[in-house]
Amino acid sequence: MTTEIYYFSGTGNSLAVARDIAEKTNGKMIPIVSVVGEENIKTDADVMGIVFPVYHSVVNGVPLIIQKFAKKLENTDSKYIFAICTCGGWSGATIENLQNIIKSKGSKLAAGFTVQMPDNTKSIPKEKQEKMFNNWNNQLETISEYVNAQKIGKFETMGLPIKIIAAPYFSYLKSKTYKMLEELLNTSDLSFEELVLSTDQSYYTDDNCEGCGTCLRVCPVQNINIVEKNPEWQHHCEQCFACFNWCPRSAIHGAWISDEIRYHHPDIKVADMLKQTSFKD
Repeated sequence: MTTEIYYFSGTGNSLAVARDIAEKTNGKMIPIVSVVGEENIKTDADVMGIVFPVYHSVVNGVPLIIQKFAKKLENTDSKYIFAICTCGGWSGATIENLQNIIKSKGSKLAAGFTVQMPDNTKSIPKEKQEKMFNNWNNQLETISEYVNAQKIGKFETMGLPIKIIAAPYFSYLKSKTYKMLEELLNTSDLSFEELVLSTDQSYYTDDNCEGCGTCLRVCPVQNINIVEKNPEWQHHCEQCFACFNWCPRSAIHGAWISDEIRYHHPDIKVADMLKQTSFKD
């Protein structure tokens, strides 16, 4: 049995999870950014894992690049496919939404799991971070055993009662998210996807920027060019905040991100992140 673990990560949380699950399942790690540009995505592996962070859970939860990846899957109906999403808060219907995309391609998601990791937009005490990491170590054993046995049917997603009870609140949060993005970009004519891709219009650097190019190299979607030693964003942003959180001089700022919070997974280094983007070189 062969296993491939496809992953996408901005601050290293999903990379750490993907690396751990790959070790436990004897899987080969493949950056999603290295294949998402292909017309169709196929695999000869028997087992396919998809590891990614949750973005905007009240809207969809599945990052745009993961949606694009899942919609390009071909000939995977006989594969055992599982997903692990990492989140700093609540994953909502993220796993269900990914499941629907995969189902539309004639395949099915065998299982979906949610892993709590430190939020990169909130200040999380070190003690709480350590608790999350320890909880993941326990989850890792459970998930890897489940996957290695190719069990089917476990989906950590929002149940129907919660959907019904919380529907008005979710609707409010969804509208609020749209409004925040529209106000940021001063427009009401863009789709949610277009709003997300364009949020980098507010990104800028201060005098601490030395033009080292770290932001360009860690950006998983090639959204940055260096012009006269300054980064210029190209408006196809995934909002992964890799550029912001991996900047060695904390020189990047933006209306959508907090200057008070700069986080990346403590076990992940810049060199690890570059393995995700090295296919560009």
